[in-house]
Amino acid sequence: MYQTLTKADYKKMLGLSDDYQIEALLSYGHYDLEKQASRLRTSLINLGIVSNLKKMDNFLQNIFEFEINNKKYWFALVYGGVTLSEYIHLACMFGSHKNIHIGSCGGLNPEMNSLDFLIPNYSYGNESSTRFYDRQNDDNLHYSDKKLNQQIKEKIVNEKVWEGPMMTCGAMLAETEEDIVRWSNEGYFGVEMETSTVFAVSKYFKVPSSSLVYVTDNLIKGQVVGDENHNLEKAARYQKAQKMHDIALSVLLS
Repeated sequence: MYQTLTKADYKKMLGLSDDYQIEALLSYGHYDLEKQASRLRTSLINLGIVSNLKKMDNFLQNIFEFEINNKKYWFALVYGGVTLSEYIHLACMFGSHKNIHIGSCGGLNPEMNSLDFLIPNYSYGNESSTRFYDRQNDDNLHYSDKKLNQQIKEKIVNEKVWEGPMMTCGAMLAETEEDIVRWSNEGYFGVEMETSTVFAVSKYFKVPSSSLVYVTDNLIKGQVVGDENHNLEKAARYQKAQKMHDIALSVLLS
């Protein structure tokens, strides 16, 4: 069915030109498009790059397109893996050479602190957005690209960064304390909603992918979104998110 449609079919459906292509995709696991677009604009300025963000429309309305040296890039805002899987699918069909995801995670490793960076070397995912793109995967483990991970790590200066496994769960509000303890005991460093989808769909198209996130709610230490400790870190999270944008964008454009 839809898998048989070609990139020409999709370009026609989306109102894009026949020669439309993109260089790379940056996705963010968040809900506030304008807020994160503002951070992306700041990152471009920090890197000394002049480029306008063009908001796409219709089905692509959660994507900003920007152009550098006559090459187009996508910045996609997503919350969970459903729409994300389709954005990555289209990005890969339209020529993306690398897919990088950024966002935040709940902390599962007792040695990690709030605001620490994490580069997932693999992510467990058992959603349809992973199973259908990686049908021969029996253990539901989806891996990032080692070279891209290293490039991201080298850009992180004077910041605590961990490398380890991620748990992807698309039902945040249904997570229990027992889930958190079990995932922690199984060795996962964090839990979020997107990375396994990024890795699985990218693998299907043979496009390298990576992710950089930071710990926002340190679940294994009893911290949740909205509690007193979490609220006290609001300013620090804002600075961390901007650094994350800067790092990911510099690797995306390298």
